Amino acid sequence: MPCYVKKLPDGNMFMCGDLGPHCVHPDCMDASDNLCDYPVGNGLTCDAPICEDHSHEIGPNLHYCEAHFIAWNEFVAEGGVKRELENVVPYKKKL
Repeated sequence: MPCYVKKLPDGNMFMCGDLGPHCVHPDCMDASDNLCDYPVGNGLTCDAPICEDHSHEIGPNLHYCEAHFIAWNEFVAEGGVKRELENVVPYKKKL
């Protein structure tokens, strides 16, 4: 039976049972609450299991693992979002 460790401000909480995969963060033994939603191509996402403490919510129900959160922040800082949005063609319904 797998066991999980949740770090709390005043100590650790231990949980045992099949609660799903452990968090992908190397120093974490907590149960994962989310999967990384970072797009990796062909309509697929990273899907790395991440706990609440190590998931970064960048939008409603959209979470990135630590490595992809860093990549996302670099993309934003380099003007990637603005650049991509400038390429969007508005949809116009044909009458």
